[in-house]
Formats: sequence, structure tokens, C-alpha cells
Amino acid sequence: MEIKEEKALSKKAILAFLLSSCLIAAFFAYLYIDLNQKLEALSAVSGIFAPTLRSPKEIYDEVKDSIVLVEKRENTSEGVVTVGICSGFIYDRRHILTVYNLIANASEVRVVFDNKTKVKVEIEGFDEYSNLAVLKIDENISITQRPLYLGQSNWLNLEEKIHIVGKVYGTENLLLSGEVNGFGVSLHFKDDFPLVDVIKFSAAALSLETLGAPLLNSRAEVVGMIIDLADKNSSITTMGYALSSKMIEKIASSIIENGEYKHPWLKGVWGTDMTQEIAEYMKTNFTRGFLVTYVNSSVADEGLQIGDIIIEVDRVEVAGIYDIVAYLEEHSKKTKVKLTVVRDGEVSEESISWPVDAFSPID
Repeated sequence: MEIKEEKALSKKAILAFLLSSCLIAAFFAYLYIDLNQKLEALSAVSGIFAPTLRSPKEIYDEVKDSIVLVEKRENTSEGVVTVGICSGFIYDRRHILTVYNLIANASEVRVVFDNKTKVKVEIEGFDEYSNLAVLKIDENISITQRPLYLGQSNWLNLEEKIHIVGKVYGTENLLLSGEVNGFGVSLHFKDDFPLVDVIKFSAAALSLETLGAPLLNSRAEVVGMIIDLADKNSSITTMGYALSSKMIEKIASSIIENGEYKHPWLKGVWGTDMTQEIAEYMKTNFTRGFLVTYVNSSVADEGLQIGDIIIEVDRVEVAGIYDIVAYLEEHSKKTKVKLTVVRDGEVSEESISWPVDAFSPID
């Protein structure tokens, strides 16, 4: 009996050992998968584990099939003809991104892929404040070209090498290299409302045809899209402006989901940046800030008055309208902010709680 009992105990021990071994193996497998997922997420955010740096030729070869020529076409007595062209790139399997101002009011928009395939597309939506347009590919049309990967524009550095792959007349690809020259550039496409998070860059032989082309880092990731040129009166220039990939993702995804992008702003308020001349006229020492010149009657009871100078938003210093817009874009989920103002030459002791809404031009 004792021998049988010992054998039974041995079987139980073996079973327990096997079970514990399986549990340990499963645990380490989970850790391995979890670690890989975290490393992939970290790579997407930081680029630390991203693919190695590529040469300009390698970047060109990787993205060229995803770049398209965008044609603005109009009805004429001779039929539908192309009257303007620019570049664009595949954002996802159903959408292409490009600039809006070069295709606005088109009778028809057509894209030409690298293999010379020509496809009519619809303008699904656009944002005039950023000059970004989203083109929709018909669901019955299947494209084999892959979407480009959006990188992290906030990881760019001054003088960092950037690359551009765009289209030129005849659907030929164009490769340009240059460098980042500045951040925080304020562009105004409409209603004097500033576009924030713009990248200033330089590259040889920029033209209207390169508008809509992606700005690429050395890992072939899109960090921006060319939306404007420094010299609009010249056929060729060397300085341009790109919408950051951070703003591209925010605006394009909203247009696809909601048909529009609402730029956040202080509800019912407008004004102008303070200057030395305005300060002298107002007989105040505050030469920085945002001077309120209009308050809509619907929010007149909220506390802000014409003549107030906004100098802080949620305790963040305001030198002008750009700082307000940049803060609101960064904290786009906020529905109210605290404003510190100068009134009658004195800083108000109590902040003013003010609603945030979508920007709307003053009639």
C-alpha cells in the first residue's frame, strides 16, 4: 500500500510540474508579445526603433508609387481640359491628400498614378484655413499602391535633412532634398486666422507643381505636406511651407469622419495683436497680447469686454493671436479656458472663464 501511495504522489507531482511549466511558458509568451507591442508603439511615437535611415534614392524608390499627379479640369468649348496640376499622395486605401487652392471650383478632378493610370475622384472635403483637401477614390476602383506612413513631425530638428517626392508635368516624378529651417510659422490662408504648426523648409526648384507633395524624413515617413511657397510670383523658388503631419492627421481624419475640421477659437471674440503703436495710442505699457475689438452679444455677459488685452490663457503667456490658436489646437478637447486680461491699464485680479467654439469669421 505504501508503494502504491508513493507512486500516486509521484504522478501528482509530475502533473503539477507540467502544469506549472505551461503556466510559466504562457506567462513569458505574454510578456514577449506585450513587449513587442510596446516597442512597436514606442517606435511609432518616437522613431527610436524605426527603420534605419535611408538614402535619398531608397526613399524615392519606397514612396514613388504612392505619389500622384492631381489635375484640375474645367469644361470648355473643346471639352473637359486640364487647366492646372499639383502633387498629392495616398493617405489611405480610399483617400488622397493634396492642396485645396489649386483644385478649388474644378469641374472635375483627376489623379494620375505612377503607372499612368488616370482616375476621376471627388473632393470629399477641404479646409481652407490649412489649404488641405481630401480626395475620395470610388469604392469600385481598387488601387494597389500603398498609403504613406505618417511620422512624428514634432521630432524634427532645425537643419534636419528632408526629402520631397512630387510630380511634374507629364506625370514624371521629381526628387528634391533640403532641410528644415523653422517651426511655429504662422500662415494665413483665410480670414486672417492663423494656421499653426507649420514647418518652414528650403529645397531646390520648388514650384506650384510640388504643392501637395509630402515632406519626408530620412526614414521615408511623411512629416508634412507642402501647402505654400515663399515666393508665389516666381515659377521656381527655394523656400516653402508644409503642414505638419500632426495637423495633417487631425484635419484629414476629421474631414473623412465629419466632412469638415473645426478650428477651435474663443467663442464670439475677435481682435488684433498688440503693437507698440497701439500701446502708445491706448496709453498703456502692455505692448504684447491680444487686443479684443469685438465681442458677440451672445457671450457679452461672460465677462470679456472690448478693449481688454488677453495676456494669458490658462496661465500660458499670450504674445498675440498665434499663441491663443496654438494653445487651443493643442488642447482641442477643452470647452472653456481661463483668460487673464489687462483692463484699464491694470492686470485683472480674477481670470475670466470663456467658452471655446469652432472659429467663425465675423460678419
